[in-house]
Amino acid sequence: MKNKLFLLLIISFSIIFISCGSSDNNDVKLELGNVFVSSNLTPIIGIYDFTGSSNEPESLQFGISSSDSDGIYYDSASDRLFLASRSNNRVEVYSGLTETELNANLTLEVSSSQDFSNARKLTVSGNNIIISQDAGPSNNEENRFFVYTFNNGSLTLANTYDPQINLWDVQFAGGTAYAIQDNSDTLAVFNNLLNKNSGVVTADQKVQIEGIVRTHAQYYSVSEDIMFLSDIGDADSGTDGAIHIIADFSTKLSAAGVNGMIALSDQIVIKGSNTELGNPVGLSYDVDNEKIYVAERKVEGGKLLEFDLPSTGGNLSPSSSINFSGAAAVYFAN
Repeated sequence: MKNKLFLLLIISFSIIFISCGSSDNNDVKLELGNVFVSSNLTPIIGIYDFTGSSNEPESLQFGISSSDSDGIYYDSASDRLFLASRSNNRVEVYSGLTETELNANLTLEVSSSQDFSNARKLTVSGNNIIISQDAGPSNNEENRFFVYTFNNGSLTLANTYDPQINLWDVQFAGGTAYAIQDNSDTLAVFNNLLNKNSGVVTADQKVQIEGIVRTHAQYYSVSEDIMFLSDIGDADSGTDGAIHIIADFSTKLSAAGVNGMIALSDQIVIKGSNTELGNPVGLSYDVDNEKIYVAERKVEGGKLLEFDLPSTGGNLSPSSSINFSGAAAVYFAN
């Protein structure tokens, strides 16, 4: 009788221990990387973690509703991903990334109305989501900024601006919008853009970047006052891309004036046969680790490249090179 009672106690204790030691799958959260990449060829987004000791970063992928995407942004506080969908002509907001199974489709929480076409980049300022529309046959050759407000899980078109320049990338730093003037070597600056009514807006400053043939991507680090700009050169060439780095950017921008130029001597340039830069179309930067991330579209059908921040320019090799089909935009989530 004592032996049976002892056996029952052991079994009961084991059940309690196993129950306490296990966890419900619904409570498991994925450890996401910091580098988010979109594709304009496949309905996926990639997430990469470069913090490990291996030269090959850990990665995962999720399926999305858009088969052609560009601008990408991730908000870790709300676990939401924002995308500029080119195939669906809308802003798409996906939620619950850390609770989604690996390689599964993300949950589309909400999407905007279909107001734009030929979208390029996406930037976020507070609860404002801004899309840059590149002129093309599908939109009557109109370059536009579309501004949406995101409140209580809904997206509302608030303003539409005509910047009177060819658009590609756009980024907000405080109240200032920096915009790439496509088909040129020029960066345009719009002050207090979001305080203006819809309609025509004029750049407060334009500055040429000496040495660039055709700029596409940009990333401005406010804390470090460094501007990164890409040059795709000849769009049909896969060997003439470059990254231009401008330290003390605000000082050099001010010195350039309204329609001036930032000289090549005031820049660090990564360019050459070792760089794997052909058409670099997306840029982001990790301030803490001084790493530059590039969405390269032309070379081998698409790549995610990582460069160490250089002290001098030249024909530098990337510290990491990963094939990613249709790489269109990259975002480093701080």
